[in-house]
Amino acid sequence: MNRAELKLEARNRLRHNWGWAISIGIVMTLFVGFFFAAPAVNGSLKTANNVNDVMGTGSIDSLFKPAFWAGQIGPDNGLTFIGSFFMLSMVITFLHFARGERLSFFKGIFSTFTDGRFIPEFLNFLFSSIFQFLWTLLLFIPGLIKSYSYAMTPYIVNDLVESGQEVHATTAITASRQLMAGHKWELFVLNLSFIGWYLLCLITLGIGFIWLIPYEQTTKANFYRQLAGDRYLKK
Repeated sequence: MNRAELKLEARNRLRHNWGWAISIGIVMTLFVGFFFAAPAVNGSLKTANNVNDVMGTGSIDSLFKPAFWAGQIGPDNGLTFIGSFFMLSMVITFLHFARGERLSFFKGIFSTFTDGRFIPEFLNFLFSSIFQFLWTLLLFIPGLIKSYSYAMTPYIVNDLVESGQEVHATTAITASRQLMAGHKWELFVLNLSFIGWYLLCLITLGIGFIWLIPYEQTTKANFYRQLAGDRYLKK
């Protein structure tokens, strides 16, 4: 399926399920926003101020040194990591939804922590975050490319766990790299295709995110389904 077909299938799936999908998106976003948004913003502002200070001294070459970016790590990054991990529940919930299974509201909110997913999801998320950070220390572009290589990791963990397979700390990361070989650009363009929706959400002071979050999550789940099929659901 092309991008238009992936989005059309997502809209068709959501047609009679908007109430459920919106409630999942709103509750998870508000929860993570309430507990973890402030540290993320503080960390970003701190980094931005440090970058401005470096540029003000004329030592722009320092921005290309790993030591500078390593120095930006702090407690705020840890809280941001936890918030991002919690949001994996949305990824898992909408993967099930894209396959025709609508999880209960409570199970959907905490799907990362149920059915034996927590440890494998946490370990693979932790190591993919570390690997991506290390690549970003080299330069921004390598880090961005690796983020797309690892993008399917939580989906794959879910499928491996459901099929009863053993999942180690980097099992799904390796599988994601293999799955995304030759497809990173497709996902990048798919993400770009939502820019107009994001602008509309900003114009509506964020109200549009109520619909965009389920729409985007279902579309990305369809992208994964198209690439992987039942490959990781089979022992």
